Amino acid sequence: MTDSYPRHLNFDNIINFRDIGGYPARDGRTVAWRRLFRSGEFHRMTENDFDRLTVEISLTSVIDLRSNVEVEKHGTGLLSEAGIKYHNVSFMVGANREDDERLFKECTNMGEFYLYIVRHQVFGNRIVAALELIAESANHPLVFHCAIGKDRTGILAAVLLSVIGVVDADIIEDYSLSGPYMEDLLRQIACDPEASKAVAPLPDYFWKADPESMELFLSELCREYGSITGYLYAQGAEKSLVQRLEDALLD
Repeated sequence: MTDSYPRHLNFDNIINFRDIGGYPARDGRTVAWRRLFRSGEFHRMTENDFDRLTVEISLTSVIDLRSNVEVEKHGTGLLSEAGIKYHNVSFMVGANREDDERLFKECTNMGEFYLYIVRHQVFGNRIVAALELIAESANHPLVFHCAIGKDRTGILAAVLLSVIGVVDADIIEDYSLSGPYMEDLLRQIACDPEASKAVAPLPDYFWKADPESMELFLSELCREYGSITGYLYAQGAEKSLVQRLEDALLD
């Protein structure tokens, strides 16, 4: 893979912002650079961050994977002033925080957690809804994000890259790139007693982006559905979706 652009884009107050272009895909083509990005949330962005998004990247659309509660609590920052198309496609399953904490205790890594939630029809339907937005070229350049850009964002990135022909090794590598950001985030949380108390119930594995977790997620989903594309069809995706994604994203 030849990096025509830097994969990591560093902002003042936006974490884990990355271009997911450059990966070899189906039929010798490549995922286009500067067309699709993944990220953490935007509500703390600075004016400089805003300028880079709107001028340097010319961002057209945002898919916000956070819950309605998260959006209401934290907002969308300066994005609301940008004229950027905003879509909230909530990637949530648990009815409340207690449900999520119970599930974390039952799992031993993030891969198990991902598999549990994507088996829910509602979650699967929302993956398809997000991919439909990504498949529309008029929405590009586009960024999709959750709170920290690792889990909900990681699931969507993995499914997307898989169905357009990116090999598992590159998908796993892309997921693992969130690891250093989590280390930085943990150091920041350690300096904030209130934040430390809020995340105390979360298991240690929550803060990791281990390759093993994504490897398990991909392999088990393929085992259960025959392929990641088979998973999408089981969630009601149109047969044309994969082709439309390829047309929109591959050079």
